[in-house]
Amino acid sequence: MDREQQILELIRHNPFISQNEIAGHVGISRSAVAGYIASLTKRGIIRGRAYVTAEENTVLCIGGANLDSKATTKQRIRAASSNPANVIDSCGGVARNIAENLARLNCSVSLLTVVGDDQAGQYVLKETSRAGVDTSLSIVLPDEKTGKYTALLDVNGEMFVAFADMDIYDKLSARMLQEKWSHIASSRLVVADTNLPAAGLSELVQRCRDGGLPLFIDPVSSEKAKKLPNDLRGVTAIFPNLEEAIELAGARPTDKPVYTELAQAIHKRGVLHVFITAGDLGVMYSSSEGALLIPAIQTQIVEVTGAGDAFVAGVAYGFLHNHSFRDASRFGLAAAHLTLQTADSVSGLLNEQSIQLTAKER
Repeated sequence: MDREQQILELIRHNPFISQNEIAGHVGISRSAVAGYIASLTKRGIIRGRAYVTAEENTVLCIGGANLDSKATTKQRIRAASSNPANVIDSCGGVARNIAENLARLNCSVSLLTVVGDDQAGQYVLKETSRAGVDTSLSIVLPDEKTGKYTALLDVNGEMFVAFADMDIYDKLSARMLQEKWSHIASSRLVVADTNLPAAGLSELVQRCRDGGLPLFIDPVSSEKAKKLPNDLRGVTAIFPNLEEAIELAGARPTDKPVYTELAQAIHKRGVLHVFITAGDLGVMYSSSEGALLIPAIQTQIVEVTGAGDAFVAGVAYGFLHNHSFRDASRFGLAAAHLTLQTADSVSGLLNEQSIQLTAKER
């Protein structure tokens, strides 16, 4: 065991141990101990006094946490007309949904987001915390309005159009990430969406690359995917749908898209693992070892909202439990399958037992 590991073991055993005591145990000077501790703190392995060590299986989700309003029409949508619909308000946001899914899967998960100092922000943070997500890193901004997402769904539960009022995420700056870095770096996995501004995304990708910290990215939309830096070295895995994959690959839309070519173009930007979700077809998974189309689970779809977020959470769950990315995709498809069966963005059917059973039956 090297000295750094010895020091870390002593701190784990006694977070209040002094540097002089550590020096005596390890047989080096106090100043040398201080140097090791400074390095461990900078890398996010320990943080503050007492020396709080990074947990083995923690996930930090960074990005959107909105108030969602979903209107599902009772008949075929008619343009320029009043359409009878059922309207449901709930918590939403890609990063927030992924975090809640992971909490339902018994993972230790935190959320870093920004909300306004308003009723919507209070509601979103309260309900997210009740779901088992640590929201202590999230920031309440005075004089700002919490993000709002409004979706119109057709009678089959497919999205017809959506509106996003999310200017608040421009405040989730590179500086904020720098200030929170010791907490970010203490996670085993970071999952981010592209609600962050371009400078924040660039800062996150670079710091995760430099620190060897696994990073998953959900592009959210083809428009928001444009905010990602050209150099994506440092992104462990990315989860675009077809439209987002075309944008990330710098390709043109076509009637017969070649998923493997899109994935290869994304790899060239530096991403190690690419998951292109393809609806009923399943998911095209690509890595340095090749590409594979993994079929979807046949599902009686109630509504599609949140299925992509659930897929990302399922893959993250598999990753945290030391499965290969190919095997982790089974958990992702299982989570999406369970979510598609409900009208909720985060399915009440999803838990550790149900995802393992569903994935096993594939």
